[in-house]
Amino acid sequence: MTSRLEVPDDWGFSGKVAVVMGGGAAGAGIGNGRAAAILLARAGARVIVVDRTIDLAEQTVAMITEQGFEALALEADITRGEDCAMVVKAALDRFGRLDLLDNNVGIGSRGSVVDETQENWRRVMQVNVETMFLAAKHAIPAMIRGGGGAIVNVSSISALRPRGLTAYSASKGAVIALTRAMAVDHRP
Repeated sequence: MTSRLEVPDDWGFSGKVAVVMGGGAAGAGIGNGRAAAILLARAGARVIVVDRTIDLAEQTVAMITEQGFEALALEADITRGEDCAMVVKAALDRFGRLDLLDNNVGIGSRGSVVDETQENWRRVMQVNVETMFLAAKHAIPAMIRGGGGAIVNVSSISALRPRGLTAYSASKGAVIALTRAMAVDHRP
């Protein structure tokens, strides 16, 4: 049994350029973002790995380049629109296009509306929802100019089956609604 997931073909990603927001992971772990970045690279995409901690993005890039694939690490705080714009500009400057955006940024929170602080509620909504809005706001025009693209916004089963994570569940429900609205607005 191999510990490496084999990619059977390019899944249509060969030659594409992908940005993975939240593409780092603590230590040698494999989180959603890191896994997406690695699989996209194995399928032939050139990947920009974005994390607010450059070391984590560089660890993911090292895993990708050790396997012979192309990736670039970027440090960005994607709660800031100007950082999201910088990421898109880097994709266009380096690779000439942007085809895929994978939004994997998120933080958790525990407690009911009674227990949650207003400051933490706002922070969860900012990190889990607003970052996806900002990333898409800057990526979509570049994708349209390039002939199209695809966006994946990572939500959670907690959006559909809450379990004591009220702010987190509400934020992930908002991600689902945002994704549906963006699909209606930009499907062509």
